[in-house]
Amino acid sequence: MNKKVEKKPTEKKSDKKPKKKVPTELKPIENDTTDAIPVEKKTKVKRKIKMIPILILFVAIVLVYFLVKLVFGIKIQNIYVKGNNSLSDEYIIEKAGLKDYPSYFKNLSFIVEKRLKNDIFIKDVKVKRQFFAVINIEVEENRVLFYKVSDGLYVLENGEETNEIPFKTNPVTVVNYVPDTVYDKFVKKMSQLSEDVRTKISEIKYDPSDYDQGRFLLYMIDGNYVYVTITKFESLNYYNEIYPTLEGKKGILYLDSGNHFQEIK
Repeated sequence: MNKKVEKKPTEKKSDKKPKKKVPTELKPIENDTTDAIPVEKKTKVKRKIKMIPILILFVAIVLVYFLVKLVFGIKIQNIYVKGNNSLSDEYIIEKAGLKDYPSYFKNLSFIVEKRLKNDIFIKDVKVKRQFFAVINIEVEENRVLFYKVSDGLYVLENGEETNEIPFKTNPVTVVNYVPDTVYDKFVKKMSQLSEDVRTKISEIKYDPSDYDQGRFLLYMIDGNYVYVTITKFESLNYYNEIYPTLEGKKGILYLDSGNHFQEIK
């Protein structure tokens, strides 16, 4: 028997040529994790660098604070007072606000001077500071001129009046009333007398005459009497020179007119 041989279908060759594959360009990955890591590291380093100046500033502030506290904690070691005759050192130191020897640097010269100038018995003051926390105070006292019996007041060199004084004194006593028309001139003339002459006067009496409304009678401690007018008051400054010429005699010295001496036996 003849077998039929089946023919395999023949593949037709295609006339079309195969397309070539064009290689595509690789685009860089924007969110590449390899670049993100170093960026974070740089940021941390920058933050650490910024913190260093802040820490330095903080430490400096703390050091300055404790240094200032230490300096202002230094107390006054010594206080020297000069120029006072009636006022005690203790009184001046107390009025200066230095009684407890406080901080040396908190009590500057002008501050201490201002405190003392507010006191009625201090005319002027100079304060000097030295090394080793030492303070020197030099005062000019506003001394007591006289005591007015008429109103019970002490009158000071600058004309101020007070009913109390912080020291023992035995001032001149004005025994009667002096009218306002004469009083201001009288205070000024008294302040121009030397301290030595003032201490030789015991009492003063306003004793005007018919032709001289500015006349006073002075009772001297040595037992003599002196008449003087307001216009010649400064002549009392020569009393220490006149007294030896009296040769121990007691009487009335007229300095208001004539400048002569009348002995009282």
